[in-house]
Amino acid sequence: MKRLLDYLVRKGARRGLFGGETVWLVVGGGALALRAALKVARKSEEVVFSEKLGLGETLVITHVPRAGHNGRREGPASEP
Repeated sequence: MKRLLDYLVRKGARRGLFGGETVWLVVGGGALALRAALKVARKSEEVVFSEKLGLGETLVITHVPRAGHNGRREGPASEP
């Protein structure tokens, strides 16, 4: 199914956008919309952590950014 939709999107772009054939433009647009809809419908949430809390227990989630972050990827290669 994916290969067929990819083919129709490519063919619709070539013959519809660049070739001026309205039918292929509609076919390519429809295939593109269907491919996007299938991708959205396929996504599912993933449970990363699950635990039962006892009476009086709390769960605190925090995010602490790395010190000295300058917008670039930090790793062994970026350290002096």
